[in-house]
Amino acid sequence: MPDRRIKVTIGAFFAIQIIGIIGYMVIENLSFIDAFYLTVVTITTVGYGDIIPKTVAGRLFTMGLIVSGVGMAYYTFSLLIGGVIEGQLKNVWGRRAMNRRIAAMNNHIIVCGAGRVGSNASERLLHEKEEYVVIDCDQQVIDCLLEQRTPAICGDATFDEILLQAGVSRAKGIITALSHDADNVYVALTAKSMNPEINIVARAERPEAAEKLKRAGANTVIFPSVMGGRQLAAAMTKPAITDLMENVFYNNDIHIDIAQITVNPASTLVGQTLAQSAIQDEYESIVVAIKREENLLSNPRADESIQAGDIMILLGKREYLSEINKLASVR
Repeated sequence: MPDRRIKVTIGAFFAIQIIGIIGYMVIENLSFIDAFYLTVVTITTVGYGDIIPKTVAGRLFTMGLIVSGVGMAYYTFSLLIGGVIEGQLKNVWGRRAMNRRIAAMNNHIIVCGAGRVGSNASERLLHEKEEYVVIDCDQQVIDCLLEQRTPAICGDATFDEILLQAGVSRAKGIITALSHDADNVYVALTAKSMNPEINIVARAERPEAAEKLKRAGANTVIFPSVMGGRQLAAAMTKPAITDLMENVFYNNDIHIDIAQITVNPASTLVGQTLAQSAIQDEYESIVVAIKREENLLSNPRADESIQAGDIMILLGKREYLSEINKLASVR
């Protein structure tokens, strides 16, 4: 609505000027330049007096132009100036509020890069209700994110001050999804030096970059091109499984999800077998796998005992998974 009002006002202002130019050319028989000049000085109330209407009709026309044109000029300029000032103040206040919000973040996730890979990662974090902040060099991208009230910082993620501004020392994880492998290596190395406990998931384009990223501190290295190729092949050879996974991960209308739940030592689940825990019977969920230290137990048996520190991978309804998480996380 404000944009439309500004357009209409500017259009009316120029229409009055055109009417003034044509009126002076016809009534006073002035040239285009003289008519344009007289219109401008009349509307702006400057009125130097070097060119004045000589006919009665011209003076009457001038009076009408002053009454309509001066008011319209004042309104147009005040609207434009007000819009500029309001926009600047809104940007300043909005930026300060966002900076305070980022400064208050703790145990959050930093996403470096808002391209195709980074934006999809951000969408998934939003779906998972994780707190995160995005870093990108493109000011237009950052402005769009800020309009959506997404915490974002414009800058180069390879710079220490930008990572510090994003709260890397307080973050629990960082996703480095920059387009160049060298930049991802540098971000991983810098983030690990600032926060040795941070979990780093890095994007890689070339296979030889994986080892460098690992040495730089990345916990997990993802190859989007490899994963995309595998998904294309799976969609061709196993379409039903692909549809299931797509619905589980991306369809909010289907209330089935995959959860990763860590068992706290104080949880009542510790010492119970999977059968005794009633995860399947009471919570209608399936334990797909258990990660125990460096070992991964896939499709565990019903008599498998749950141990403190186990990371259970479960498939089930979201509300039940939330209940299991509360049960496993109790302190």
